[in-house]
Amino acid sequence: MHADPTRELTGAGVRRATRQATAARADTSWLTLGGDVLSALTVAGVVVAVFGGAFSALRERIAARPEAAATHLPGELTALVAALLVAAGVVALLSRLGPVSATPATAAWWLPLPADRRGLLRGELVRTCWVAVVAAVVVALPVVLAAPTAPTVPEVAVGVLAAVLLALAAVGVLVVLQARELTGWVAPAAGAVATVAVVVPAVVGTIGTWGWVPSGPGVPLPVLAGVLVALAAAALLAADRVTGRLRAGALRDRGAAVFVASASALSLDTRELGRAMGTPVHPPRRTRTWAWVRQPWQAVVAGDLAVLARSPWRWGQLAIGTALPVLAARTDGLGGVPALVAVAVVVGWSIAAVALGEPSRSAHAAPAADRALPLGAKDVVRARAIVPTAALVLVCAVSAGVAGLGWQWAALGAATAPAWAGAVVRGGYRPELDWSGPVLSSPMGAVPTSVTVTLVRGLDLGILGTVPLIIGLLLGDVPDLLLAVALGWSLLLALISVETAQKKA
Repeated sequence: MHADPTRELTGAGVRRATRQATAARADTSWLTLGGDVLSALTVAGVVVAVFGGAFSALRERIAARPEAAATHLPGELTALVAALLVAAGVVALLSRLGPVSATPATAAWWLPLPADRRGLLRGELVRTCWVAVVAAVVVALPVVLAAPTAPTVPEVAVGVLAAVLLALAAVGVLVVLQARELTGWVAPAAGAVATVAVVVPAVVGTIGTWGWVPSGPGVPLPVLAGVLVALAAAALLAADRVTGRLRAGALRDRGAAVFVASASALSLDTRELGRAMGTPVHPPRRTRTWAWVRQPWQAVVAGDLAVLARSPWRWGQLAIGTALPVLAARTDGLGGVPALVAVAVVVGWSIAAVALGEPSRSAHAAPAADRALPLGAKDVVRARAIVPTAALVLVCAVSAGVAGLGWQWAALGAATAPAWAGAVVRGGYRPELDWSGPVLSSPMGAVPTSVTVTLVRGLDLGILGTVPLIIGLLLGDVPDLLLAVALGWSLLLALISVETAQKKA
C-alpha cells in the first residue's frame, strides 16, 4: 500500500485526534463542562470581591491610625516589592519546570511519532500561557487594590491587563531561552532581583526617606497598551517557532519534574515538592581543609556550613528573611499596625528557617552518612541545631533591632532565635505523609488525615516562640521581664523541638 499524503501526521492532527478520542471515551457532557466553567467564574468573582472588600477595609483602618514616626516608605512601593517578589518566584519556577515540558504520557506516545514537534508542543505552550495569566492576575490584583486611594474599575482592569501581557512576554522569552538551553541563569537572576528588591528599600527606609513614589506611566495608555501587546505577541510567536528545536531528553526530564511537583502539590506533600524544585548545590571553587574539625559533632557542623556556603540562594533567603520585617515596619500605614508587622516577622523568619533546614531535610532523606558517624541519634540532632542557632541569632537580632530601632528589640529578636532554630530541626526531621491510614476528601483529591500535623510541624513552635515579640509589638516597648520570659520560653521550645526530632532521627 502507498501512503496517502493527505493522511500524513501533523502535530495539530495528533493533538486533535487525541482530544477527539478522549472526548469519545469521557463521561463528561457539555452541560457538566458548562457547570464547571460557571462554578470557576463564580469562585473567581467571589475571590475578587473578598480581596476588594478586605483591602478596602484595611485601607480605611490604616488611614484612621496615626502615622508611625519611623515609617519612610510609601505603601505603593511595598506593594510593588511584594509583587516583584512573587513574580520572581514564578519566573524561577517556570525556568526550572519548563516552561515547555513533556509529561510521561506525552514523552511515551507523542514525541516518537513522525510528526512535527512544533505542533505537538503547541498545546503545552498554551497551557503554560494560561498558568502565566492566572499567576499574573493573582499577583497584580492585590497590588492594584492596595493603592492608597481606592482604584476605579478601569484602573484595576488596566493594571491587571498590563501584568497579563508582561507575563505572556516573559513566557515567550523563557521558551526561547529553553530552546537554546540558556535557562540555567534565570532562576539565580530572579533570586538576585528579589533579594535586591526587598533589601534595598528596607535599608534606604531605615537610614533615610525614600523619595521616589511609584506612579502611573508617563506615556499615554493607548501607546503603552500597544507596546505591551506587540511585545507579548512577538515573544509568543518567537516561542512557537522554536518549540520544534527542543530536545526530547530535556522535555522528558522536565516533564518528570512537573509530574512529581504536581502530584506533591495535590497531595500537600511539601517535602517531596521541595525535592522536585530544590536549588542546586554548587561544587566548591577551592578545597577547604576544615582544620578545626577534631570531633564527630564538629564534622556535622562543618557539613552544614558547607551546604550553606555552596548555595548562593540560601544567602539570598537569609537576606530576604532579615529585611521583610524591616520593610513592613518602615512602610507608611503598615508600620503603625502591629499585627501586620508581626505577620511580616513570621513570614520573613520562616523563609530564613527554610533556608537553614536543608541539612536536616537531607539527613532525614539519606541518614546513612549520619549513621556512619560515631555519634548517637540525639547527639547528631543536637549538632544539626548549632548552625541554625548561630545564623538565626544574627538574622533575628538584626531584623528585630532594625525594625524596632533599639538594642532592646535586637535582644528580644536574639532571644527568639533558639525557638526558630529548634523549629528548623523539627521541620527537617518531620515524618513522611502516612498513606496507610484513613484519608480525607479535599478539592485537590484524597489526602491523609494527618497532613495538617505534618505541614505545620516545625513552623508551629517557631510561631509560638515569636509570641513574646508580638506582645512587645503590641506594647510598643520591651520590658526587662518580657525579655527574660522570651529567652526562657524560646529555650524551652528549642529543647522540645530537638527532643521530638530525635525520635524521628
